[in-house]
Amino acid sequence: MADPGSGWSQSSRKLKMEGLSDVASISTKLQNTLIQYHSIEEDQWRVAKKVKDVTVWRKPSEEFNGYLYKAQGVMDDVVNNVIDHIRPGPWRLDWDRLMTSLDILEHFEEG
Repeated sequence: MADPGSGWSQSSRKLKMEGLSDVASISTKLQNTLIQYHSIEEDQWRVAKKVKDVTVWRKPSEEFNGYLYKAQGVMDDVVNNVIDHIRPGPWRLDWDRLMTSLDILEHFEEG
């Protein structure tokens, strides 16, 4: 039975709750995947690029047709500028020739 003042029917509430469980499921899968990535043995990674104070390694992904990357280094720049060049977006396309396009399939917002 719906709360007359809320404007929500019981089926609408059920759909909203199912959506939340999907988000929780995706969040758990993502967390487990990241833990798995951080557990990869060092000898499975190959140096992809090494410059002055930065080294980038890669390894073939077992989940998709591409590579996993990890990087370590010291950069004298504003943190947000560095992040803008790492995460998918227009600046990443400048240096990552393997990333040929970017499509945002879904955008999550807090709240």
